[in-house]
Amino acid sequence: MIAARAGARLRGLWANASPAGADRLLRGLLTPAEHTFRHAVAARNRWYDRRPPDRTPIPVVSVGNLTVGGTGKTPVIRWLWDWFARRGCRAAVVTRGYGEDEVALYRRWFGQDAVLAGSDRVAGIGAAWKDGHDLALLDDGFQHRRAPRAADILLVAAEDPWRVRMLPSGPYREPLTAARRATHILVTRRTSEQSAADEWMARLSRIAPDVSSSRIEMRMGGWHDLAGAHAEPPAGDVLAVCSIARPEAFAAGLSELLPDSDVRLAAFPDHHRFRRPDIAALSRRRGGRTVVCTAKDAPKLAVFPDLARCCVAVGFGVVGEPQEPLRSMLTSLVRDS
Repeated sequence: MIAARAGARLRGLWANASPAGADRLLRGLLTPAEHTFRHAVAARNRWYDRRPPDRTPIPVVSVGNLTVGGTGKTPVIRWLWDWFARRGCRAAVVTRGYGEDEVALYRRWFGQDAVLAGSDRVAGIGAAWKDGHDLALLDDGFQHRRAPRAADILLVAAEDPWRVRMLPSGPYREPLTAARRATHILVTRRTSEQSAADEWMARLSRIAPDVSSSRIEMRMGGWHDLAGAHAEPPAGDVLAVCSIARPEAFAAGLSELLPDSDVRLAAFPDHHRFRRPDIAALSRRRGGRTVVCTAKDAPKLAVFPDLARCCVAVGFGVVGEPQEPLRSMLTSLVRDS
């Protein structure tokens, strides 16, 4: 729980444009490290700007972002995989595999053979081709510049901090000008007002005017037990358990989905590996509440039978179909596969 509190403190610092007191001191202490990180990222990008990417035997669609998590990469990967599958195109997901939760969820959704996890993602793309896949979906690929891509989809969340502070002072891994590398920008919206998405669209159109952009809405819904079978929505109050980048957004979404329930949040660090003491602490906090977790956390929590009996998972997905010109780009990859 100490790590959870530290994570919450850091997220609060990142979200606060004008911190005071101890948070202002902490940000001041982190500023030199932010400058070092910013210069290292710029040097790395200059090196890749001069270096041609490796060649791959099948087309690559990259999905990534500029911040540390929280933009909806996992549901967008499923959205694209399903879109290709409906058109008879066999897509593989190639991921570094950081955090066992995403790999486990992808394999639950797409099957073992359709998910290639490993640090060498160019090798993973080659393995996908040898296994007979038509294209590769590169998870969290925007900064992985070794691999060429037919489409480079950049996700920007409407909930992202407006002021760009880079790690460790803020959640940004690259400055906004990096958006010019993308072929398509998708502004994702979960809990923010539509105006926030509109403001991001306008800002990105000024920064990257040659890159197409569109909005996509993500909606919470669909209930399953921890094994993935259909379940009924919870009745009564709930304890929201998650180990994701933006736990407050998860709790807010549940409050909207379950307006008659009192929602309490039990947040853990992103990609947290749950252990028996965590489950014991959750059991004490639960009382008579139903535990509700994210789809990403469900495979990890399923190994604890005591919790599984009182826990359900809620889905989270993209609404609608790809818009132009992204749809035409994706369609061309289906024709070419």
